[in-house]
Amino acid sequence: MFIRIINVIFIFIFLSFVASADSDIDQWEDSDKTYNDLINEGFKVKAYDMNTLETENGFFLMFFVTVLQKDKEVYECQEYQTLDQTMQTIDLSLICRKLVEPY
Repeated sequence: MFIRIINVIFIFIFLSFVASADSDIDQWEDSDKTYNDLINEGFKVKAYDMNTLETENGFFLMFFVTVLQKDKEVYECQEYQTLDQTMQTIDLSLICRKLVEPY
């Protein structure tokens, strides 16, 4: 009986920690910085990746991810570009995010 009470108490303690956990924890914090800002501040490109998808209506979706680092600061920039059949840009967006705690 004593073991059962201990188990129930342990479960309640465990569930209270889970229930109060922050579900919006992210390791990347949005930034207003651009590629140009980061390069001017001394950041160097450490990694780069690009993917392209063609849609059924002939549009091209291009995704670029660039990782920049200066000392222990790290940014990841994501660029999304939509091109038509003549390779003219229809839409372009860029977001750079800084690596932050908790990770």
